[in-house]
Amino acid sequence: MKKKKLTKIFLFILLFAVAAYSVPAAAKYITDRITSNYLKTKSFYFTSDLLSERGVSYQIGTWSGVGPFNVSFNLYSKNNELLFSDSDIAYTVSFTCPSDVICSANKTSGTLYKADVNHEDNIIISVSPQRVYVADETLPISVTVNSTSPYEKELKAVFNYKVAREGVSYSIDDETGRAYLFLKVVNDIDYCTVVEAFTGHQVGDNISDSEYRTLSETNKNKCISKILNVSFDPQDVLLDSTSDVLKNATYTTTTINQISYINSFSYKLAPSSAFQIKFYKTNMTANNSSNNLDNNSIVRVNVSN
Repeated sequence: MKKKKLTKIFLFILLFAVAAYSVPAAAKYITDRITSNYLKTKSFYFTSDLLSERGVSYQIGTWSGVGPFNVSFNLYSKNNELLFSDSDIAYTVSFTCPSDVICSANKTSGTLYKADVNHEDNIIISVSPQRVYVADETLPISVTVNSTSPYEKELKAVFNYKVAREGVSYSIDDETGRAYLFLKVVNDIDYCTVVEAFTGHQVGDNISDSEYRTLSETNKNKCISKILNVSFDPQDVLLDSTSDVLKNATYTTTTINQISYINSFSYKLAPSSAFQIKFYKTNMTANNSSNNLDNNSIVRVNVSN
């Protein structure tokens, strides 16, 4: 009997604790619902395609970490295509950005006019980072919109722009019985960094891949995305001497039986580029295919800035 009584007391305490924890959140939810329903009875509709009353957080993981971009969303004075607000709605727009980012908006206040057949406004926040963000860094943009008349209502959201992991990937494509293999290289980085000043650009400037392609060959050599460093033993593989890579690469040689052979080279990668380099094998029976090259690979690769 005593055990049952203690069990009931424990359950009561547990239920009280859960209720105490849940009440504030539940109360806010109920209050929001009541307010929202009340405003609807007044034919007041203030909504957005991306912002909400309770707030929403977006994760955008495709940003390169370089250059300006826009955050765009719409505000509406309607609930759907049948229900519209019967009064003009005045509103304000506010936003916060990190200290190393400059943000501006096409408008920080406005009015949704009931006479507007579209019943909407488009807000554009221009975001201009003052530095390069690196892989896995996040740039948060917090946006809040408040209606000021005829009723007050708040809509908000956070847009988290995360820099995607990007870089240089490489692999060896080979087959048993084939006289050659290919080193395949893909550079996913979509910009280059100026290492020698030229007209319009200073050392350290980042240039997008689209602008890079408009540069002269001389200026392209002054802007580097990454440097590909390749080394190998000429007794295992011989670099195809007709390769276009050699035209702009710097290389080293070694002497074997009084004959000079290339045994390494460094090559400046263009942004958003892909190519393959041919090597002739001394052992045709080998298959050197690999997606994970290391110091034991027949062709060794590392990437530097």
